[in-house]
Amino acid sequence: MSFQTFGFVVALVWVLTNQASGQTLAPFKSTDTQYQPISLGVYIAEVNEKNASIKSRKLSSDSALSVAEQAGMPHLSPILTYARGSIYTQAPYSGYSNPASNTLGATVTVEGWGKRSAREAHARAEANRQMAEMVNESRNVETQAIFGYIDALRTKLLWQSYQSAIDGLGSFRTSNVNQYKTEFLSAQKVLSNDLKFYSYGLMNFTNDHDRQLPLPLGTLNIAPQDFKVNDLIAKAQGSRTDLLTNQASLESASSNLELVKANRNVDFLPGVYYNQTPSYSSGGQPYGAQQSVTFLLSVPLGNGFVDNSDVTSAVNSLTEQELNLASTKTKIVTEINQTFLQYESTKERLIKANNAYKQASNTKMSSIQGLINFRDAEYELIDARTVHAKTLILLQRLSGNFEVPNLN
Repeated sequence: MSFQTFGFVVALVWVLTNQASGQTLAPFKSTDTQYQPISLGVYIAEVNEKNASIKSRKLSSDSALSVAEQAGMPHLSPILTYARGSIYTQAPYSGYSNPASNTLGATVTVEGWGKRSAREAHARAEANRQMAEMVNESRNVETQAIFGYIDALRTKLLWQSYQSAIDGLGSFRTSNVNQYKTEFLSAQKVLSNDLKFYSYGLMNFTNDHDRQLPLPLGTLNIAPQDFKVNDLIAKAQGSRTDLLTNQASLESASSNLELVKANRNVDFLPGVYYNQTPSYSSGGQPYGAQQSVTFLLSVPLGNGFVDNSDVTSAVNSLTEQELNLASTKTKIVTEINQTFLQYESTKERLIKANNAYKQASNTKMSSIQGLINFRDAEYELIDARTVHAKTLILLQRLSGNFEVPNLN
């Protein structure tokens, strides 16, 4: 590639970039704080890896899965018995001899019909519920982290906007230049503290306070999108994590009811006992060694025949989950409709802010007042982009789209 061609490509990229963003800001700098630039994608990946709440949910999910893998094992509850004697402390008559016999026994539990399969089904349903709750928690934490990232990014962009205005003041030689410069520097100081505040908040999501403060990247220049409410609702009904969690909880409650019913079935405890009595003599009469085997069947009768409170409780839990599921479906419709209305308003605000910014950019260097008007328009544009980005991301996530957004 020749030098001329390379220069043309660089110029073309610069033009396209500035046309896309519609905004060129002074670079950010800090003299008293060390920042580490980090993109939103990398930051969210760290959140999912390090966040304590997400890690705790993952541990609960792993534990539930481990329980589910063993739930199908039969509960034999073996009992081993050894008895020595009987030994009399006093002979019943003169010349009586009592042998010290040995008895070995073993008893196992044969579970009532349906218990094992119901227990395994419930454990699987509980593992699915824990997994759904873990995913739902990670999505909720992601959303909060993204909004915190945007708040920090907005603050940085405003700082850069003031810096651009301060640099622009150098082109004027009027008496009020120093006054405006002092005001802008004062605003920058507040924004610097705000940026630290939001950056510390970002570190809270990753539980990592031994690193430099994260510095968000991007311009928040996200193109407006058009949506159909019915399409958003339909997508949400199949992919919203809170709805999937409710469905998993309903399945768990249903399997728990079946388990409670199955646990009312009686168990059987078959056993076998082996008795060995050595030879002995009693009253001058000799007796040879004796061996015997005894079979035993026990059937424990619980309170299930008269107490059905456990079934009532399980039925109520199932009904509660059915109500929660219906409530979530209603909430989805309400949230998406409300957020859609908000998003339409943010799009209108963004359009107005863009138009005002373009108009102000034409006269920004004509006078100090033109520069002030331009900075005010730029401030409003950054705020409009911030609200638009947040509302757009919220609308997408409420409809089940959990992709990490591109903040450009």
